[in-house]
Amino acid sequence: MWFKSFKLICISLTVALVGCGDVRPEPLNVGEVKCSHCSMSIVDMRFHTQLITYKGKRYHFDAIECMDQFQKQKDLKIKNIWVTNYLNKSEFIPKDEAIIIHSDKIRSPMGAGLAAFKTHEDSSPFQN
Repeated sequence: MWFKSFKLICISLTVALVGCGDVRPEPLNVGEVKCSHCSMSIVDMRFHTQLITYKGKRYHFDAIECMDQFQKQKDLKIKNIWVTNYLNKSEFIPKDEAIIIHSDKIRSPMGAGLAAFKTHEDSSPFQN
Protein backbone atom coordinates (compact mmCIF):
# COMPACT_ATOMS: atom_id res chain seq x y z
CA MET A 1 0.00 0.00 0.00
CA TRP A 2 2.77 2.45 0.91
CA PHE A 3 4.42 1.77 -2.49
CA LYS A 4 1.29 2.90 -4.37
CA SER A 5 1.14 6.09 -2.28
CA PHE A 6 4.84 6.73 -2.85
CA LYS A 7 4.42 6.15 -6.59
CA LEU A 8 1.48 8.60 -6.72
CA ILE A 9 3.49 11.24 -4.84
CA CYS A 10 6.45 10.83 -7.22
CA ILE A 11 4.22 11.20 -10.28
CA SER A 12 2.55 14.30 -8.81
CA LEU A 13 5.89 15.92 -8.01
CA THR A 14 7.21 15.17 -11.50
CA VAL A 15 4.18 16.77 -13.14
CA ALA A 16 4.45 19.81 -10.84
CA LEU A 17 8.18 20.30 -11.52
CA VAL A 18 7.77 19.96 -15.28
CA GLY A 19 5.22 22.77 -15.15
CA CYS A 20 7.75 25.03 -13.39
CA GLY A 21 10.18 25.06 -16.32
CA ASP A 22 11.29 28.11 -18.26
CA VAL A 23 8.42 29.50 -20.30
CA ARG A 24 9.43 30.34 -23.87
CA PRO A 25 7.63 32.09 -26.71
CA GLU A 26 5.91 29.73 -29.11
CA PRO A 27 6.45 30.05 -32.85
CA LEU A 28 3.42 30.49 -35.08
CA ASN A 29 2.70 29.95 -38.73
CA VAL A 30 1.45 32.91 -40.74
CA GLY A 31 -2.32 33.30 -40.39
CA GLU A 32 -2.60 30.51 -37.80
CA VAL A 33 -3.74 32.72 -34.89
CA LYS A 34 -5.73 35.92 -34.51
CA CYS A 35 -4.62 38.90 -32.44
CA SER A 36 -6.01 38.75 -28.90
CA HIS A 37 -6.83 42.46 -29.05
CA CYS A 38 -8.06 43.36 -32.56
CA SER A 39 -8.84 39.86 -33.93
CA MET A 40 -6.81 40.40 -37.12
CA SER A 41 -4.92 37.37 -38.39
CA ILE A 42 -1.24 37.54 -37.52
CA VAL A 43 0.44 37.60 -40.92
CA ASP A 44 3.47 39.91 -40.61
CA MET A 45 5.64 38.00 -38.18
CA ARG A 46 8.08 40.95 -37.76
CA PHE A 47 5.54 42.48 -35.37
CA HIS A 48 4.27 39.35 -33.58
CA THR A 49 4.17 39.85 -29.81
CA GLN A 50 3.35 37.34 -27.05
CA LEU A 51 2.26 37.83 -23.47
CA ILE A 52 1.93 35.09 -20.86
CA THR A 53 0.31 35.47 -17.45
CA TYR A 54 1.34 33.84 -14.17
CA LYS A 55 -1.63 31.50 -14.59
CA GLY A 56 -0.14 30.28 -17.88
CA LYS A 57 -2.59 31.94 -20.29
CA ARG A 58 -0.83 32.96 -23.50
CA TYR A 59 -1.96 35.88 -25.67
CA HIS A 60 -0.75 36.65 -29.20
CA PHE A 61 -0.77 40.06 -30.88
CA ASP A 62 -0.22 41.26 -34.42
CA ALA A 63 1.52 44.45 -33.26
CA ILE A 64 3.19 45.95 -30.21
CA GLU A 65 0.50 48.62 -30.03
CA CYS A 66 -2.23 45.95 -29.77
CA MET A 67 -0.41 44.36 -26.85
CA ASP A 68 -0.03 47.76 -25.15
CA GLN A 69 -3.76 48.52 -25.53
CA PHE A 70 -4.71 45.02 -24.33
CA GLN A 71 -2.58 45.47 -21.18
CA LYS A 72 -4.26 48.79 -20.42
CA GLN A 73 -7.73 47.25 -20.71
CA LYS A 74 -7.08 44.06 -18.75
CA ASP A 75 -5.96 43.54 -15.18
CA LEU A 76 -3.46 40.73 -15.73
CA LYS A 77 -0.56 39.49 -13.67
CA ILE A 78 2.01 39.27 -16.44
CA LYS A 79 4.87 36.79 -16.27
CA ASN A 80 6.58 37.39 -19.62
CA ILE A 81 6.25 39.54 -22.72
CA TRP A 82 8.21 38.83 -25.89
CA VAL A 83 8.49 40.91 -29.02
CA THR A 84 9.79 39.75 -32.37
CA ASN A 85 13.08 41.15 -33.62
CA TYR A 86 12.06 43.26 -36.64
CA LEU A 87 15.21 42.14 -38.51
CA ASN A 88 14.79 38.43 -37.72
CA LYS A 89 11.18 37.29 -37.53
CA SER A 90 12.14 33.96 -35.94
CA GLU A 91 13.88 35.63 -32.98
CA PHE A 92 11.97 36.70 -29.88
CA ILE A 93 13.35 39.26 -27.43
CA PRO A 94 12.05 39.84 -23.90
CA LYS A 95 10.24 43.18 -24.08
CA ASP A 96 12.27 44.68 -21.24
CA GLU A 97 15.49 43.95 -23.18
CA ALA A 98 14.26 45.10 -26.60
CA ILE A 99 14.86 48.46 -28.24
CA ILE A 100 11.37 49.57 -29.30
CA ILE A 101 11.20 52.51 -31.66
CA HIS A 102 8.51 54.55 -33.35
CA SER A 103 9.31 55.38 -36.97
CA ASP A 104 7.53 56.67 -40.06
CA LYS A 105 9.77 54.27 -42.03
CA ILE A 106 8.05 51.25 -40.46
CA ARG A 107 4.55 50.18 -41.46
CA SER A 108 3.22 48.08 -38.61
CA PRO A 109 -0.11 46.23 -38.97
CA MET A 110 -2.03 48.77 -36.88
CA GLY A 111 -0.20 51.79 -38.28
CA ALA A 112 1.61 53.06 -35.16
CA GLY A 113 5.05 52.38 -36.66
CA LEU A 114 6.37 50.53 -33.62
CA ALA A 115 9.05 47.85 -34.03
CA ALA A 116 11.45 45.98 -31.76
CA PHE A 117 15.17 45.55 -32.28
CA LYS A 118 17.90 43.68 -30.45
CA THR A 119 20.38 46.59 -30.39
CA HIS A 120 20.47 50.35 -30.88
CA GLU A 121 22.75 49.81 -33.88
CA ASP A 122 20.11 47.61 -35.55
CA SER A 123 17.44 50.27 -35.05
CA SER A 124 19.49 53.27 -36.25
CA PRO A 125 18.65 52.97 -39.99
CA PHE A 126 14.95 53.18 -39.10
CA GLN A 127 15.19 56.23 -36.84
CA ASN A 128 13.45 59.36 -38.16
